[in-house]
Amino acid sequence: MDVRDLALQAACPVIAAPRFGPLPDMENGQRIILAANGVFVQIKLDWLDCIQRLSPALPIPLPYGGIEERLAFTFGVLPIPLIEDFIAAGRRGLPNEVGGALIYSRRSRSLRFVLCEAIAVSPHQIDYRVPAMDADETLAVDLHTHGYGRPFWSSKDDGDDQGIKVAGVFGCLHQPRPQALFRLVVNGRFRPLPHPWQVNTVYEAAPDLEVGLLRRILNLYQERRFGPWNT
Repeated sequence: MDVRDLALQAACPVIAAPRFGPLPDMENGQRIILAANGVFVQIKLDWLDCIQRLSPALPIPLPYGGIEERLAFTFGVLPIPLIEDFIAAGRRGLPNEVGGALIYSRRSRSLRFVLCEAIAVSPHQIDYRVPAMDADETLAVDLHTHGYGRPFWSSKDDGDDQGIKVAGVFGCLHQPRPQALFRLVVNGRFRPLPHPWQVNTVYEAAPDLEVGLLRRILNLYQERRFGPWNT
């Protein structure tokens, strides 16, 4: 076999799900699991162990076992105090958007919060750079705000959210209780995650955004037709 194929298969091997025994342990990395009930990807990182379904069962019977999806974070649940630190930073940055991150340390087995360096920023968009990390550290949670606007995933977010991480976006930061969306990102595939800042249907527009008749018309038209219009 070509050495390049060997290298690719070593980086992302394919295994059959055991029918009678447990799934073999794996080191950090990823592998594809062919099972009787579908095709799955398993990801193992310092901070993450997950199995996600890629496709339903193949249209032929297979003599393999079945497996279930699972998701476990080494750090447990998202640490509320660190997220609240980010919310506070987002409010200080109004009306502009703000970027931040939770960095996982293999040595301390904990997360730390950092603000990201803004490369280009406005009330409607932000490009940012994650600060340098130590050798034992990994980006675990990628965060940004939508300022006064509602949280949603833009096409730019979908394009930027590659690799493996948790992504979060906060909006309505002018309200006492902000709104947010979180998702697990696995190589361009997304899985919504529950959290304490679930989006509700109540939205109070920020007074300083309601300037002029044209602005009010645009806001009303956008909310009824397409949803929020900031990215």
